[in-house]
Amino acid sequence: MSELLAIGVSHKTAPVEVRERLALPDARAGDFLRDLRGGAAVHEAVAISTCNRT
Repeated sequence: MSELLAIGVSHKTAPVEVRERLALPDARAGDFLRDLRGGAAVHEAVAISTCNRT
């Protein structure tokens, strides 16, 4: 059975302090995804970071 887990943070509901801790700089993105996929339970992963422009 396949499972999909989505985790999101909104600039409208999360305080700046939380968003700063969750920020993923481009230089760390590859390492983060590699580490995430290194666990037995994660076979594929994607990180999407968007800005809050309207």
